[in-house]
Amino acid sequence: MNPMLLLPNTNEEIINSHDEDIIITTREGKIIKVTQISGEHYGMTPQELLGKSVLELEIQGIFSPAITPKVVEEKKKIVTVQTTPSGKKVLITGIPLFNERREVEFVISYSYELSELIVMKEYLQDLESEMSKVKEELAYLRDQHIQIDGFILESQSSKQAVNTALKMARFDAPIVIHGERSVGKTTLAKLIHSKSNRSAGPFIEVNCSTIPDAVFEFAFTGQRNSTPPGYLSLAQGGTLVLNEIDQISLASQSILFKLLNQQQSIRVIAISEKSLEELIEIGSFREDLFYYLHLASIELKPLRERPEDLDLAITRMLQNLNKKYSEEKKMADELFLHLLQLEWPGNFRELKNILERSFIESESNIITLHDLPIKYQPTDNEQIDIGIDGQTLPHILEIVEKKVLLNAQKRHKTTTEMAHVLGISQPSVVRKLKKYLKTPIGDDI
Repeated sequence: MNPMLLLPNTNEEIINSHDEDIIITTREGKIIKVTQISGEHYGMTPQELLGKSVLELEIQGIFSPAITPKVVEEKKKIVTVQTTPSGKKVLITGIPLFNERREVEFVISYSYELSELIVMKEYLQDLESEMSKVKEELAYLRDQHIQIDGFILESQSSKQAVNTALKMARFDAPIVIHGERSVGKTTLAKLIHSKSNRSAGPFIEVNCSTIPDAVFEFAFTGQRNSTPPGYLSLAQGGTLVLNEIDQISLASQSILFKLLNQQQSIRVIAISEKSLEELIEIGSFREDLFYYLHLASIELKPLRERPEDLDLAITRMLQNLNKKYSEEKKMADELFLHLLQLEWPGNFRELKNILERSFIESESNIITLHDLPIKYQPTDNEQIDIGIDGQTLPHILEIVEKKVLLNAQKRHKTTTEMAHVLGISQPSVVRKLKKYLKTPIGDDI
């Protein structure tokens, strides 16, 4: 490919881009193309930049240092930090464009203000100082039961997910964990790490969606001889968790794929809310990155499809709240049964928030339906009046099952839809409805 095709002429002009600060110079440093926001960092207009020499601008103190001479000299991409007249720090990246003689003919540079990057670097420094704490925590977790950080394993789907995680922990292959927000994906990643042969190494979690495209590669690699290092350096010998990988752009996916292919001493776990297969179908996820990551896949069901886990989660969270606030509060039967029927789109995080708000709101030792936030309280026709005292567990569960089934029947047109939502087979739905309604049931309800 002839790189000169990228620049059909060298006329001084403003590129039609409103959101990227891009400047193109000749090898001598003359600015020949800029975008409509170029110069904002330096207190100049795009028109004032055109035709100027970056060497002269450097001498005048408009910015320091100029990146074009460095790119021409080293004949490769250069990333550096410039200081502007206002004292701001700007991360600038220079990319060489070569002619047929492999000489640098033009330099494309783009800049990004460092305010967010500085925050990220401080975060990396915090991560570095906490790595020893992470190792101690994981050493502790290795001696504990599978229930890591409140991970609950009562439902069949949760047990299956953990069994798969334990099986895959023995291998260094990448893993994708997907499921809704706050269903326990990071906790499961910690479990895999703690049971792997990298358990003594660092556990580094990266929220990929918060890293801008302009600094994505820098965040993972850092700079030569720089402090702090990038995420890849921090995770050496351990596990790198790529959270919200379904939220990053195709450009960042390309960078990530290139960097991961160069790694041999890092275990990669990708966390996604959306199905990566579906993202590929709509063209928003790269196939090469998918095939790199998707050697094993674990799905964590939402809390509304794990009634056994929800039951135990309510009990444990109430115990933790009593311990936290030095109280001995209990939960009314009606409230407990009502909580079992809510959808909980925010999963464990939402449940914990609502329980703690109700716990604090309650003025007695019994937390009731009236202590719930208004939007979570049942309507009159949803009120539950079931006494638990004196009832056997099978009887209580039967009552709850009936209530859940009848509520699902109101919301969905067919038993097939009900089965999908409830996480059971369609024949099971039909059988249970016959049991509770005492009437024949088809798939046309």
